[in-house]
Amino acid sequence: MDSGKLLTDKVADDIVRTIIGRELKPGDKLPNEFELASKLGVGRSTVREAIKILVSRNVVEIRRGAGTFVSARSGVSEDPLGLQFLDDTTRVATDLLQLRFLIEPRLASLAAGNSTPEQLAEMMQLCDACEKKMLAGESFAEENTSFHAAIARASGNVVVPNLAVILCGPSSMMPGTPSQDMRRELARTHREILSAIAARDGMAAYDAMLLHLAQCRRSIAEQSLR
Repeated sequence: MDSGKLLTDKVADDIVRTIIGRELKPGDKLPNEFELASKLGVGRSTVREAIKILVSRNVVEIRRGAGTFVSARSGVSEDPLGLQFLDDTTRVATDLLQLRFLIEPRLASLAAGNSTPEQLAEMMQLCDACEKKMLAGESFAEENTSFHAAIARASGNVVVPNLAVILCGPSSMMPGTPSQDMRRELARTHREILSAIAARDGMAAYDAMLLHLAQCRRSIAEQSLR
């Protein structure tokens, strides 16, 4: 491996340390290219190549005209479980949901007890963004994943946020598109989860997540019949 490649990898690691040191959250903007180059003592072209590496790892994402932001996928690859190689998308979605039933209600309950005001504000923002796309008939997979990952982060368990991202599954593996009625139900149950967490009611948050996942199961069943 040449020295240029080694330097680029080192700078990529340094940028990750910068993200951690500044406690940047998913959706937060990174310092600009000039600032990073100055801080790390390298050229802007090296920073640019390091950013490309981090984009490929889903650590950061580039938004044209806006800058570079911490990725909502928190470094998790699009399909770490290799689900795209399984033909039966309905079975994949159903089996992922089975795991979510085991994990996410408890995470919602923990979030009700452990979430900070900042985390609650983030969940509210993500819930709004997801609902807007749901009711507009647009794809909401990314916003949905971000909302559930935010709940997992608010639980206080440092391991499960990435697991929540994986369990939501890649959008390409979903069996179809929810009906408008189902979108409204999914949006409503999101709100119920959020309300229970905001009220610090762990049992209600647990139950609300169970209800939401039951609606997800209904949605998968409806889509598979089309």
